Amino acid sequence: MCGIFCELSYCGTSKVKNEEMLQRIRNRGPDCVHSSCVAVDKDINIFLYGSVLWMQGATQTVQPVENDVGILLFNGDIFDETWDTGISDTLVIMDKLSNCYSCEQEIISVLQALKGPFSIVYYDKLGKNLYFCRDRIGRTSLLCYKDEYSFVLASVLDRKHKCIEVPATYIYKLNIGANKLSLYTWKQTKIAEEHSIEEWIQIVQKQQDLPDDEFTFEFDLNSEIHYEDEIITQIQSIASSQTSKLSIMQELLENNIIMRTVKEITELLERSVKIRLHKQPQKCKMCIQEPQASCNHCTVGILFSGGLDCTILALLADKYVPKDQPIDLINVAFKMSDNAHYDVPDRITGKQSLEELKQKCKSRQWVFREINVPKEKLNQYQASTIGDLVYPRYTILDESLGSALWFAAMGEDDKDILTPCRVLLLGSGADELFGGYVRHRNAFKRHGWDGLSRELLLDWKRISFRNLARDNRVICDHGRQPRIPYLDEELTDYVLKLKPYLKCFPSENLPCGIGDKLMLRLVAFNLGLTEVVTLPKRALQFGSRIANKKEKGSDISKTFII
Repeated sequence: MCGIFCELSYCGTSKVKNEEMLQRIRNRGPDCVHSSCVAVDKDINIFLYGSVLWMQGATQTVQPVENDVGILLFNGDIFDETWDTGISDTLVIMDKLSNCYSCEQEIISVLQALKGPFSIVYYDKLGKNLYFCRDRIGRTSLLCYKDEYSFVLASVLDRKHKCIEVPATYIYKLNIGANKLSLYTWKQTKIAEEHSIEEWIQIVQKQQDLPDDEFTFEFDLNSEIHYEDEIITQIQSIASSQTSKLSIMQELLENNIIMRTVKEITELLERSVKIRLHKQPQKCKMCIQEPQASCNHCTVGILFSGGLDCTILALLADKYVPKDQPIDLINVAFKMSDNAHYDVPDRITGKQSLEELKQKCKSRQWVFREINVPKEKLNQYQASTIGDLVYPRYTILDESLGSALWFAAMGEDDKDILTPCRVLLLGSGADELFGGYVRHRNAFKRHGWDGLSRELLLDWKRISFRNLARDNRVICDHGRQPRIPYLDEELTDYVLKLKPYLKCFPSENLPCGIGDKLMLRLVAFNLGLTEVVTLPKRALQFGSRIANKKEKGSDISKTFII
């Protein structure tokens, strides 16, 4: 994942960028750095700065990429199997945009067709327009800051600049001379909305300040689901007639509809893992600067609590990581008081699931990295670094989750050894897609299948506004590439079309540990996992013991109180 920084300066010189800020951009892309400055007119300049974490193409591509038509900053991965793997995805995008020759409909069409996690800033020299966006799911970070001197777009900023996260719901075109921002949806090339920059920032700021329980969307009441009572009845019958969770799963898989769904999800997820492991140089941090050298060190790590989502990813990753390379399972724990210990719930389940992986994948070297963080170290880095990376998210929950991921992604274990991997697999998105939260069970209890369907849709609608950009900022600070197989477009498109009872089944007869994420548990069971399939969902902040149960997660963290 690369780092990008673009400043549109209205006074001739930069008023925002500083060495500390640019260092955070470089942290994201330690392989090479470049910058460019272009005069829009006598009063306005554009400064573009890019750092690169080389992942695609036969050689590194320095950015920003510039030609007579435009300048491109690209942060992300394009997972399109029709593209030439020998050419950097950055260069392919630049070629496509250059061939548009300033035609805005064609430029929008190129951006709409991109598949994968990304953030883009593209300056069209001919039209003097600045295009920018995050991918439609919002898997990467792009922040925006505006004052009287500058307009800034960057992967990361800091707490001193009151910025917003660019919403992933639109593609944006800024007419620099007119100070007019045009918004395009991901489906049409005509303008959906127009605002001044100032108006747009106010709208977005208001939206992003809303607490989760006030973050709502309009639902299409004409698309009510007609439920197939037969399969619901059959699942309920199996659940009430069997006492063993594994017996329930075994009998459910005998249903043709369920088995077909399990196989299709497995195929899509496996394809997603495969492309995310193959599209990389297969070099660790130590070997990446040695083009001719082979690498048998760890190139892939998994953020590993031992839960369902990450254990499935580990099992599938074993198929596609070279057998002579170990896979690091990175497990983080916090010691928040003197009498506490590091045998937190996620450490215990992590070790249990490690043993199951060892039995299933006997030829693989699994390295279980125990990341132990004392309270003093946590406080130090929250104040100096993590606060800036989490921002503009600012609650106690944001800081707790961001801190857990920052230390995990650092990958320094209890033996003071750093993981050399450059790719990190995450299980993000599985709970939203397959109904893993308590609120899904509550929605079903209160309002039945329609209520559950709406809650799942609400989760999906707001996924880009919640934690994905924050997690991207904290993980990428260590020069590692987060890849999220559950949020592959083909997989999400398939799952979103499923009836809710083919995602989860949170009835009283199917309690936590089976009814939540039922379909994903059946995927794991069908893959041969038997221990992890019945583990209940546990939030990272509680599993790692970073959370203080006396504090309210929605309150503002002291790190952000000035």
